Amino acid sequence: MSEKEKNSAKMTLTFGIMGFLAGIGLLLGGNRLIGIFGSIASAGLVFKGYKDLKELKNPEDKNT
Repeated sequence: MSEKEKNSAKMTLTFGIMGFLAGIGLLLGGNRLIGIFGSIASAGLVFKGYKDLKELKNPEDKNT
């Protein structure tokens, strides 16, 4: 597990969480369309970052 890959996965996870919260803020602030789709896109980033981080911690589970 290289440190660069680990940092990249953590950064993706962090940006995804921040974007999700910003999307919720936009949704509550009145800009509903951008808030909904921004939250969905950021939730995808959270999922991708979590998946990458989990894969880096357990490389033997790569086939499943």
